[in-house]
Amino acid sequence: MKTLTLILSIAAICGGPLCGEETEPMKALTQPPSPPPGRIAADLFWVADSRKMDEFLARVELPFVEGGAGSGEVLPDTRTAWRDYAREAQALANKGRVEDAARRLAQMLKLAAVYRTFGGLENTVQSEEIRYLAGITAEKLGSAVTASIQSPYLEKNATQCLALLESGIGEQIVEITASFRNNLARRALETYARLSQAGRIVSVTAP
Repeated sequence: MKTLTLILSIAAICGGPLCGEETEPMKALTQPPSPPPGRIAADLFWVADSRKMDEFLARVELPFVEGGAGSGEVLPDTRTAWRDYAREAQALANKGRVEDAARRLAQMLKLAAVYRTFGGLENTVQSEEIRYLAGITAEKLGSAVTASIQSPYLEKNATQCLALLESGIGEQIVEITASFRNNLARRALETYARLSQAGRIVSVTAP
């Protein structure tokens, strides 16, 4: 009887039948739809290219990412992947695949939103770097590609653009100089103008 009690106690502590692994169906049922905020940095660390980034972005829900804001954690630099997106957009546009090129740029905007939503000065600055490259690429590829960008992460107006920028930086905004803040805001507005074609409003549902 004592042996049975001990076995049942161990099973309860392990959270599974006799410390065995969960079955695959059970894992599928209990797996969260988006990586926990504490895993975002770890997951991004292993992203080596745009293909891996596509997989990451497909399962990220930005409201869930907000749980990481204020943690002080700096997300990894993923410029290899977002530069891939820019190159792929260029290659697709050269082949006349305008909508596909626009979707590559839209992925850049979603990735930038992940960094900004996570929050903090360094994450927000990297977000702006990603958006800046997306804007430069869109301008280079022309109005046909830019007009085809369908993204819920493209601001509706300049006011919202600046508000989101300051919201991303958060309390750290007091740690930066006025000139740095102004330059960041100016660059963000330039990017917004390039991506929005001077105010084009896009209204779509976030994936």
